Amino acid sequence: MTFISITLNHMRAVKAWADSCDASVNLDLRSFHLEVKARNRYYILKPRFLVDDKGKLAYSTRLVKDVTGFIGWLPYDVLQWKLSMDKLLFKAFLEKAGLRSPATWKSEAEVNHPFLVKQSAGSFGYKIGGPYRNAGEVKPSQDAGGASPAAGTDFAEQFVVGTNLKVWFWGEKAIYAHVHPYPTLVGDGVSTVQSLLDARFRRLGRQAGEQADTANIISSLAFQQVRLSDILKAGQEVWFDFRYGRLYAPASSSTDSDNDLDKINPAVRAQVDAVGVKLAEECLSRFKAPVLYSMDAVVDDAGDVWWLEVNSNPVLPPDAYPTVFRSLFGPLEARAK
Repeated sequence: MTFISITLNHMRAVKAWADSCDASVNLDLRSFHLEVKARNRYYILKPRFLVDDKGKLAYSTRLVKDVTGFIGWLPYDVLQWKLSMDKLLFKAFLEKAGLRSPATWKSEAEVNHPFLVKQSAGSFGYKIGGPYRNAGEVKPSQDAGGASPAAGTDFAEQFVVGTNLKVWFWGEKAIYAHVHPYPTLVGDGVSTVQSLLDARFRRLGRQAGEQADTANIISSLAFQQVRLSDILKAGQEVWFDFRYGRLYAPASSSTDSDNDLDKINPAVRAQVDAVGVKLAEECLSRFKAPVLYSMDAVVDDAGDVWWLEVNSNPVLPPDAYPTVFRSLFGPLEARAK
């Protein structure tokens, strides 16, 4: 759990906005709907929750038994947007718009570059095999193949090593970002990689061998020619996962925003703004008003942004409520102190 999925951070953000402009806010605890009134207008905002479904993450609009976190209120129901439901369709959109995305192949046998195996309809970083350097490394247990039709089409995707970037947009405006380097292990000249991983997971109260992420961890290490039984030299550093959101760090209860948007360098920010304009045009042609969406990407060592996928129903960062409310109510004068 991070800043953006801590329930009280959402409540604090809504209260701060309401206090600043004397708006009225009421929460229905049975439905978790939020009624907001200002300037003789009112809106009902719908909740979204994070669910632990047998060790995997999912979203819910109801406060069911396995809910583990709250991820925000929005003034509309869950969106159905084809670009967010099919990665290959999204890639075709990017290509037409002249925006950068990793190359794809229908089969790993055609690949001439380090690659991942994905499913076009996957989410939360699941159903991803690799990274691999050649087709002979693909194992059936890690391959995305053999899934139900709901999982979409299997494909191989060029693997770009870099820093994970996730950006949230409201309409065309970038409002929040996470910049996450890959999680790493540092050798001490004595411990095996397995021991270092075990120690890392013990700090999280988990067992390394029981994780759904184990296959990707092993593949990530193998990509760097490292095995679990190897002993890293003192100071030697290896990364052991490449997917966004896999920080392998203790849960945070921080009230401090983790927005990295202002830390992004100008060249990367220009690429972020460019994709926001293109996606907002597509959104407005379908929804007729600004909506929330997020985009995942990798920034390589040259500073090039490689866009991977778009999510039409992401977490709403608490810092974004003023932007959402401004769209609904217009600019509100601050209450006189």
